[in-house]
Amino acid sequence: MSQPVSIQTKKGHVLLRRLTTNDLDKLADYLHQVSDEVKNRFGPHHFNKEAILEFYSWPHENIGFVAEDVANESIIGYSIIKCGYLPQDKERWEGYGFDLDSMKCCTFAPSVTDNWQGIGIGKQLLQYILQELSVAGIQQVLLWGGVQSDNAKAIKFYKSFGFETAGSFDHFGSNYDMILHVGTPL
Repeated sequence: MSQPVSIQTKKGHVLLRRLTTNDLDKLADYLHQVSDEVKNRFGPHHFNKEAILEFYSWPHENIGFVAEDVANESIIGYSIIKCGYLPQDKERWEGYGFDLDSMKCCTFAPSVTDNWQGIGIGKQLLQYILQELSVAGIQQVLLWGGVQSDNAKAIKFYKSFGFETAGSFDHFGSNYDMILHVGTPL
């Protein structure tokens, strides 16, 4: 497990680290403050304490990571890694020609609160997570639920890390499945 990493941004000092059981109230506050647009694009769990507790009840299946504003002790970025892939997505990924190994892939869901977007928090948090995944032997990172095809900002972000579009599907609109091969140069 990676040690927390401290970074300085133009908005302040930020700590990148794993989510802990002591973060429940901070995470609930974070989830309530994000805009409807962020909520509509982030879907691994509902935005209440009970859903969060249930989501993390299997400690080795879902791993949370946070970016914390040190001055306010508040979460400003939140990402989830699910070990393996979503069972409902397996057939779609096989249709693209991927034979996913649940021991060597994971599923990724990121978010950054609106007033901290655009200054590199998401990039720093993803780099932190990728280091941990590489050490754990993960070879492929899939986007959780894909990315909405009209979300040009997110698509550009993922492509800057080397994510590739694997295919497209319709679910409440057009979406792209994207994959990153860990170890690919950034």
